[in-house]
Amino acid sequence: MITHPFKAAGAFLKAFPLVLSKELRVFILVPLLANFVLMGLLYMVAFSYFQSLMDSAMSYLPEWVSFLNWLFYIIFGAIISVLLFYSFSVGVNILAAPFMAFLAEKVEEKETGKVFDEALNTSVIVSIIGRSLQRECQKILYFLPRFVLLLLLSFIPIVNVIAPVLLLLFSAWMLSLQYMDYAFDNNKVKFHDMRMALRAKPLLCWTFGGIVMVSLTIPFLNLFMMPIAVVAATLLWISVFRSQHGDYSALLDRTNGTL
Repeated sequence: MITHPFKAAGAFLKAFPLVLSKELRVFILVPLLANFVLMGLLYMVAFSYFQSLMDSAMSYLPEWVSFLNWLFYIIFGAIISVLLFYSFSVGVNILAAPFMAFLAEKVEEKETGKVFDEALNTSVIVSIIGRSLQRECQKILYFLPRFVLLLLLSFIPIVNVIAPVLLLLFSAWMLSLQYMDYAFDNNKVKFHDMRMALRAKPLLCWTFGGIVMVSLTIPFLNLFMMPIAVVAATLLWISVFRSQHGDYSALLDRTNGTL
């Protein structure tokens, strides 16, 4: 259990040279362009509306709690920031999902010698794109009710003091789930089964998600963080999860997916 955070950090250290390798370099271009466009739009929205949103939210507070304005300002600020962050993440992830699935495949092939598809024909590409978009929808449906619940908790006295902490932990969990999903999906592990596998290693997931979260706040590095996170997550799949779930994937292939 104690080694899990070090495994997450080690995966990122190993991911940097892999992302820049000749075989994988091409997968940086599309998410990089998507990041440029969506991040520009996000910052425009944030700078234009953040203060007005904050003022509007604060205006609903009764006067008798005005002495706690600073606390609610922090809470509302955290909520709006997380909402903007997820709006950006969801948009980029939907656009880049098929490319990240290909990237995860190539990393696993390079590291283990496993071959997913010997020839990428039209039907294989369409299948990967369709499967990737389906998983993105599953992640959105998983995220939304839980985020709304945390949002409602932020308005409950006393409980709302810990709401920002819960939002941070949930954000780290979602980032872990988001990027580790590509390798699990490529190996035909169901979304529910993947969540159970990740839930069994919370320190690993929170460390991984925390590293991604911090990295996304660093200028320039955040532009490349998506492919780096996918590579690191695939390395963790290989070193931590593959021994348990790889056998299931192989059996599913042999039975033509009828399990």
